[in-house]
Amino acid sequence: MTNFRISALLLALSPLWVSASVSAEELNQVDPVSAIDAKLTEKNSDIERISATKVSATENLKQLQNKNSKLLREGEELKAKRNRAKSVLDKQYSRLLEDPETDLVSFQKSYQDAWAAVKENQSSQLDNEQAINESEIHLSQIKQKQARLNNELANLRESKVEARVKRIATELRESAVLETSYTTTCSSTMTLGECTAQGKHLTNQKAVQTFKSQLLEQLTESTLAKQNLQGVQLNIHVQDSQAIKSGFSGNNSYFMQMQAQLQAKPEAVAACNLLNVSTRYCLTGSDAAVVKKSDKQWANVTVRSDQYNDSVTINGIKYGSTPLEVALPSGRHQVTISKQGYESYNRTVTINGSDTIWVKLLPSKES
Repeated sequence: MTNFRISALLLALSPLWVSASVSAEELNQVDPVSAIDAKLTEKNSDIERISATKVSATENLKQLQNKNSKLLREGEELKAKRNRAKSVLDKQYSRLLEDPETDLVSFQKSYQDAWAAVKENQSSQLDNEQAINESEIHLSQIKQKQARLNNELANLRESKVEARVKRIATELRESAVLETSYTTTCSSTMTLGECTAQGKHLTNQKAVQTFKSQLLEQLTESTLAKQNLQGVQLNIHVQDSQAIKSGFSGNNSYFMQMQAQLQAKPEAVAACNLLNVSTRYCLTGSDAAVVKKSDKQWANVTVRSDQYNDSVTINGIKYGSTPLEVALPSGRHQVTISKQGYESYNRTVTINGSDTIWVKLLPSKES
């Protein structure tokens, strides 16, 4: 049985919960990530609209350029037609010198019409070139706006990553008071003090594991965080604990119910690693939590060996076979890994943070 509850221990430690209360109020406010998402949606819509405008402007410029090419071709043809009309008119003038009755009116009109067509074409070319210049300026302005929007989008995406990191970093710095119970088996050779110490250790161990599970579960991006949890040090601290109920329940079974205040003080890059983003988002201006010497830090320790069906004992407590993951407080621990037919591994290991103990068992010399 494990639950969150406010108790005498919590009230006694209430000054430590002021910051947690403030954080809770802050979390009730508008989520910065959601606000940035809204801006991203709006910015993407702006970019889609400007992209559509750019396509339209590009197509319009292309049409104007095609029209200009057509006008140039038509201009050359009209000039040629004007030159032909002029040549015919010149011939008629020559005939007029020999025959005063020669009619020039129709030939003059053909030349005048050809010349007017050339002038109209030249005017159309000037208008079209002006339209091309305006279209090119308009398209350039659209491209500049598009570049600015893309830059703003990149900045928003960067801000979103920063906001996500800040959000999960805040969510990781959580405190809780847990009431946890655990039943262990004490050997007949143990003193009452040793049995009590073992019960307290295992109950605190369960509280740490429960707190870690609940901590990860309440994260906004819980699924992603769990996927990237490997190697991340959450540094769970048991700041204080007290026994509520304890005693033997028969067959050397020792029951202990405890209440403990726990707090996560994750490593500086924990939020970045859990979100699988660059650690630069965590290292800039990061303020590592100050760890009190009285706090007891717990870490996840993985124990592995090259053998199956072995037996792991830590500080005299049997945990089963490898691979094994166990929460241990920082400090020195006696680790024993044994298997019939193999030399036992028996070492004192110092735990300062999440770690993996790899062991290769050697065949026994007697076998």
